[in-house]
Amino acid sequence: MAGEWIAYDLALPHKPEIQELIDLTGQPVEVVVFRILTLWGWASMHCADGTARMTLPRLVRTCGADEAFWVAVAGVGWLDIDETAATVSVPGWDRRFSQAAKSRAQQTDRAKAFEGRNPGRKESAKPSDARASDVPMVAHRRGEERREEYPPPPREAWGTFREAWNLGKGRRWGPVDPPVDWDARLKEPGWLEVATQAIKRLERCRYFKTPVTLIQFVKSGWAHKINDGDFDDLAAAPGVAPPPKAWKGEYVAAPYRTPKELERLKAGK
Repeated sequence: MAGEWIAYDLALPHKPEIQELIDLTGQPVEVVVFRILTLWGWASMHCADGTARMTLPRLVRTCGADEAFWVAVAGVGWLDIDETAATVSVPGWDRRFSQAAKSRAQQTDRAKAFEGRNPGRKESAKPSDARASDVPMVAHRRGEERREEYPPPPREAWGTFREAWNLGKGRRWGPVDPPVDWDARLKEPGWLEVATQAIKRLERCRYFKTPVTLIQFVKSGWAHKINDGDFDDLAAAPGVAPPPKAWKGEYVAAPYRTPKELERLKAGK
């Protein structure tokens, strides 16, 4: 089984703590349960003993909701917040997560034992002149591993990227889900590395009067333009229009030229 997971208690939506959180926050049960599972999932991946260096604003940025929600979670006894030490911890860590960790370890051991009993199951990759398919092959047999060249899963990549974006100079992205063009960009080879570098370079973009939005950023070619310095200069050249506020199509549907693009066009590049 690919990825990490935690056990889910089928009675969770009906527990007194969940019902109390619904009353305290006014949120529906599905929202409360999702946010609690998001917290536990993050904790199981990043905490060794249930305690993490985490402030309330950072917790909101990582797991969503708002500070009032997590204060309510602490109020029902499912979270300890120490603002002085800047830490948060999940009470009952061993009881809640030790069994899931044990199950994951056992599953890993079973997979290794299976590989040991079947050493010839995987054939060495042979060179081929055929062009590799742009669409990854789907593994049909249980236990089959993905090829190393597979891109990271969209959700896994999105969580890391969203955190990096909100720490950068672009306009903060609040929604849990990515923009509509995210999946298309992620399919472009090497785009994630290019985009990560472009986030760090946003502070050098003087072309825009307001921070770049993530909806703009994930449009085709934008990350490359930022890294190439196309938006480093002020938009003061005569006849240069600012970028449209709403993007409803590809770049060619709303044409404009930055100063650096004009220079390249004049030079015949």
